[in-house]
Amino acid sequence: MRARHLHITLLLALNIMQVLPEDIVGISGNDVLLPCVFSAPKPLDVQTVRFAWDRLPDINMLIFSSGKSNIAPGYAVRISLSGQIDKGNFSLVLKNIQKTDEGNYMCYPPQHQSEQDVKLTVKEPEASPVVTEKTKSSGEEPGNTAVNLIPQKYVAFLISSSFLLHLVG
Repeated sequence: MRARHLHITLLLALNIMQVLPEDIVGISGNDVLLPCVFSAPKPLDVQTVRFAWDRLPDINMLIFSSGKSNIAPGYAVRISLSGQIDKGNFSLVLKNIQKTDEGNYMCYPPQHQSEQDVKLTVKEPEASPVVTEKTKSSGEEPGNTAVNLIPQKYVAFLISSSFLLHLVG
């Protein structure tokens, strides 16, 4: 009886995990992958499979049917399918994301599969450190690793190297 209870609990947990939204964080200006993957018992026939991607609440971004993609005009150059549809991968690449792309997306897979909710958060890229005359002269400019060198170690290494060469030579 305990084993059956554990089995049912595990099945419930797996079903709950399938419907939880996927949170994706992307950097403005970059591309992002919105995942939508399902197990396909056999290779799907691309000519008969039908699925869709929506930006909630009411934008039909992509409808795939009869082997062809119908993409909404505002997304025509910004989205592409990333996966192997015949293997159950309906993931979508959203290119050059902006803050206005932030929100919820829904993948509607072929029949007998649960929808997948994806939440996209867009962050601004981190600002690069500013190089000034003061930071240049002090050696603190970005990318300057010379300030991390410890001269005493290298002087000792050079002295011991020249001493060894003197002994060998």
